[in-house]
Amino acid sequence: MTGTIPREFIDLLLAKIDLVDLINAQIPLRKKSGNNYFACCPFHNEKSASFSVSQPKQFYYCFGCGAHGNAIDFMMQHDHLNFPEAIEALAKYAGMDVPHTHESIKKNHSVSTLHELMQTITTYYYDHMRQSTRAISYLKKRGISGAIAQQFMIGYAPDSWSHVLDQFGKTDADKKHLLDAGLIIKREEAHQYYDRFRDRIMFPIHDHRGRIIGFGGRIIDEGEPKYLNSPETILFQKGHELYGLYHAIKANRTLNHILIVEGYMDVVALFQHNITYAVATLGTATTEHHLQRLFRYTSEIIFCFDGDAAGKHAAWRAVQVLLPIMQDHLQIRFLFLPDGEDPDSFIRKTNPIQFEELLHHALSLSDFLLQTLNEQSDMTTMEGRARFATNTMNHIKQLPTGIFQDILLEELSKRARVSLNSLKQQLKQSRVAATVSSTPSQPQIKLSASLRLALALLIQCPTLINKLPQPLLMNNLPQHTLLIKLIQLIQQKPGITTGGLIEHWRHQPEEALLVELASWNHLIPENGVANGFLGAIRQLSFSEFDNEINTLLSKAAGAGLTNPEKLKLADYISKKKTLAEDDVTRNA
Repeated sequence: MTGTIPREFIDLLLAKIDLVDLINAQIPLRKKSGNNYFACCPFHNEKSASFSVSQPKQFYYCFGCGAHGNAIDFMMQHDHLNFPEAIEALAKYAGMDVPHTHESIKKNHSVSTLHELMQTITTYYYDHMRQSTRAISYLKKRGISGAIAQQFMIGYAPDSWSHVLDQFGKTDADKKHLLDAGLIIKREEAHQYYDRFRDRIMFPIHDHRGRIIGFGGRIIDEGEPKYLNSPETILFQKGHELYGLYHAIKANRTLNHILIVEGYMDVVALFQHNITYAVATLGTATTEHHLQRLFRYTSEIIFCFDGDAAGKHAAWRAVQVLLPIMQDHLQIRFLFLPDGEDPDSFIRKTNPIQFEELLHHALSLSDFLLQTLNEQSDMTTMEGRARFATNTMNHIKQLPTGIFQDILLEELSKRARVSLNSLKQQLKQSRVAATVSSTPSQPQIKLSASLRLALALLIQCPTLINKLPQPLLMNNLPQHTLLIKLIQLIQQKPGITTGGLIEHWRHQPEEALLVELASWNHLIPENGVANGFLGAIRQLSFSEFDNEINTLLSKAAGAGLTNPEKLKLADYISKKKTLAEDDVTRNA
């Protein structure tokens, strides 16, 4: 998915960058054998070097954790960037400018203007906080130091309906920017506006790159709403962003784990007590977007909730989001604080050592899941155990296939006293039923041995295209769509690498297959690759001829053939004979 970045530019960028040089600047690579360089994987902890980088392929693969990709993927995974950000970073590295469409340039200019405005308003609010005895008194009462207030740029919105509007909305264009940033609200009457935030402690919300994208305002006195967030804007989508993530990234070279809490003050208070890995959702439940973003930085997430019914309910909602995206290498835990406590109050009554000790004893995802479902059933009766098993299976089915799912099945078997084989059979049947009843968005690609080998060799060594008898191939392989597309792409882009080929199928149904084949060990020695490829192609051609000939012969034995069909049959028989004679000549 390239968005507004032209495909031609992405191809040129990948062609200009040497993946070995790019990665070697981040982690030392050493030449081991052949064309591959090796290092300890930067994406998981390991002692032996299983991270392989191929210079000819411009492709990396870790045999330990499965991390893989081209230069774009490496920037996304290593520097925690999204796709456009990775392109921008690589372009800067290569000394190139990213071209954009006219609409994209307009949008980027608008976004840049709003980012500058938000930074200006943040400084404005911060300066007003420093001048407000009332705001300073409130922050001191909450235990917030001046240093932490400055670090998080905590500010104060004056008690006025038009303070920001008067200062920064002098022209219609200025007002539009303020409106687009969510800082003012338009009255029902035309051309009348007022400030969104008034008489509130202001918490700037940073994106993961440190840019201000929104605000959270906390009322000083009693009143509703206690917290008021910026609305959804071109900069800010609350279901995607996390308060404190930028500060956590900045404070920690490596995030061994991340703590998810519920409020701004929780993050700030924990940070002040040297617990610098907490983030907060922004007035919304944890979403898949939140989790996928956090998984870029860590494989362990701890949720921290109040111990009351509302906290347990919030944790259960998080479980529902987690299950479909849970992977075997992830560690998820849940900490429930004593009733009436939140992280802000609790850390002030205890100390960081005691708090972190609690984190070490937090419930695992599996324990919380099984404990919650256990409480909903009477496990002393057969009916209760049956209900427990049924409810638990409904959740286990949501998990991706893997070791974690297998372990949960075993534990369910013990607790419910149900045969493990019976549970596995039930799970298998549900998968079959789901496959039959759904229309898959990514159709299964079935490969014969010859087609698999031909695709793998061509992906791994695109220059094999020069060995093909092109007219014969294109006439004889009409059914092998992916192979034909691959050949056509290589013909259009001479010199394209494995990494470049896979880039063309990013987010497409065939991407996973191409990645698998790019790192598949076909066991053919380097000096036999060309013959192996041509042999696979000839075998595919023979199969196509046989299928067509047999179809026409079957029709001839029944209803008979038309004159065009008779000519087609003769043509196929002739081509098959020619191909067989070529084989004899090659092997002589």
